[in-house]
Amino acid sequence: MSPTRSIVTSALAVVLAMSVALPAAAQIFGRPPAYTPEPGARDLKATLFNWAWHMGMLRGQAEPELVATLEYEAGGSVRIDGQACALTGYRISANYRIPGYRTQIDCTLPDGQSYSNVETISGVFSWDEDMPGAELIPGEGAATPRPAALEERLIRLWASPHGAPKAAIAAAADMPVSESFAWNPAALLDARAEAGVEPVTTLEWQGDRAVLTFPLPGVSGAMATATLDETFLPESVVVTHEGNTTEFLYGDFDDFNNPLHRIEALYAGTIVERLNGELVRDLQTVETEVGQVYVVVPVPDSVRAAAGN
Repeated sequence: MSPTRSIVTSALAVVLAMSVALPAAAQIFGRPPAYTPEPGARDLKATLFNWAWHMGMLRGQAEPELVATLEYEAGGSVRIDGQACALTGYRISANYRIPGYRTQIDCTLPDGQSYSNVETISGVFSWDEDMPGAELIPGEGAATPRPAALEERLIRLWASPHGAPKAAIAAAADMPVSESFAWNPAALLDARAEAGVEPVTTLEWQGDRAVLTFPLPGVSGAMATATLDETFLPESVVVTHEGNTTEFLYGDFDDFNNPLHRIEALYAGTIVERLNGELVRDLQTVETEVGQVYVVVPVPDSVRAAAGN
């Protein structure tokens, strides 16, 4: 992958791992044989399993959900201060388990001026960086707290092609995403049903399209409605929160990993984001790294201090 800019500090290294070390790894071994939905099954368990399975998110013999991170590059445009800004670089480094990500944006405004920013979240913190990893090495870069942007950025993460099925499975199990990770979705729902847990995720069918509704993690009151096509890939995720509607449209799914690391893990080739009908982002995927990469997003001391931590 050709990075939009180099990331040189070990604190934010993104290193391809040759193996997976998971806290829940002990649960994976000894699981029963992989679950196979009946043809045409329309129940919640089968639908959630099919969604993750068709996305290529279930890996290994017992088919646990094992997509922990994402590296993503795209072209297209983003909205900056009400203007379309043509991308010259767009890279996301995401960790779904913290949650955390950096979105590096470089683009050109209609008047020819350049815009550059790094949108960052980690857990309950949100900030901007003038370079990836700003302030992690004293004297290098500046981090600007953006607490008001946290919910918007969490919505973008959990409504994403990977984030939405993770959030829907976690809500169906009524547990945090960090705990539903590394489970086979069907085995997880069976275990939770045996424990008397009622799913929060709901399902209805509109013809041959499954429509699932579920809350988004970390954003109080945010509800997402995901519509899957007949092959269980998401066509849209619509999020309502505090009177606002954010719509994400997805299409042209494919394996965009480097040709030497194709693993049949799919991602959206086109991503359109609208807020209350206004275009926010229009992205065309260039390349992904869907596998096991190492993404950490440490919080600068200045950002913690600004939040009173």
